[in-house]
Amino acid sequence: MLIMNDTFEKKFSYNCEMDVTPFLQPVINTYDNCIVGAEILCRVKTKKGYILNQLHIEELEVPERADYYARELLLKTAELLRENDGLSEIPSGFVFSLNITSGQIKSQTIRNAVARFKSYFTTEIVILLEIVERNITEATSDILNAIALYDSIGVKFAIDDAGINSAAMRFFGVNNVSILKLDRTVTQIKENSDLVYRKLIDGIVKVSSLCRLHIVAEGVENHYQKEALEEAGIIYMQGYFFSRPLPVIAFCDFMKHYR
Repeated sequence: MLIMNDTFEKKFSYNCEMDVTPFLQPVINTYDNCIVGAEILCRVKTKKGYILNQLHIEELEVPERADYYARELLLKTAELLRENDGLSEIPSGFVFSLNITSGQIKSQTIRNAVARFKSYFTTEIVILLEIVERNITEATSDILNAIALYDSIGVKFAIDDAGINSAAMRFFGVNNVSILKLDRTVTQIKENSDLVYRKLIDGIVKVSSLCRLHIVAEGVENHYQKEALEEAGIIYMQGYFFSRPLPVIAFCDFMKHYR
């Protein structure tokens, strides 16, 4: 059994000042028109409301505090779902994803938090940890071995904001690295540059197929982009066309009434 490290939690609770709040953005299977998952996104409570700016992102990725914030987002999400009767709306196989840095892959705190998050659900959910591509400097054997350990607790990995990164490509073909998330700079197809974008997306789809990776397109903002991605064979999408990131209580309502 995984045990939470109370000393670690107190240490990081003392050092951290940002009040992080989870927002959920639905991931849609456009073929069946159903919600198959949600990305857990961070928002920071300020006098101006719930926001996230570059300074917040830098703070979230500080190595000494990153584990604390990731743990807070996971467990606050579970608690808020329980408080708002959202747990019963989550079907078996539903995917919750969360961004982490490559340096957090080996973190026992993250593994503990994931196990605790899953314990809230009566259905068998999937946790997808998204490794942000810009944070991947190398895929060492230690990191690859750590990824393999997650397989035993039903955790999958995704390469987030995917573009061209030779280090990231080392993760292709690893057993439980199963998702490639297309960066919005790729998915936001414009009609005047249609051919270039389509060729780029077609190439990514072919490589992903060879590596047995599913693709999720981020940043889908209009019907034209949705149709172009579907024509390329991509059916899993998220973006403002479907829904903005939502507070957990609003996400629960979205789940009940989506169609």
